[in-house]
Amino acid sequence: MNLTNRLRDVGLGFAVCLISAPIAIAVTIALLPFWSWVESMSEIESVGHSGPAEWCYLMSYIIILACIYLICWAIRSRANI
Repeated sequence: MNLTNRLRDVGLGFAVCLISAPIAIAVTIALLPFWSWVESMSEIESVGHSGPAEWCYLMSYIIILACIYLICWAIRSRANI
């Protein structure tokens, strides 16, 4: 793999991370009933007076990034067959 391909992949990864952030915020807010349920079941502070806790946003962000990574991995592995 040459330098140009590596730089392209790093730039693409950076762009995916930036684009995923607002999506994760929207998903976290949309899942507010789920976070309330998690709080009632586990007694871990998930929803406060100002909305979901920080860890809820982080969890949504990590899950979205993992899903995008798995989709890209599947597309690349099918293209190499």
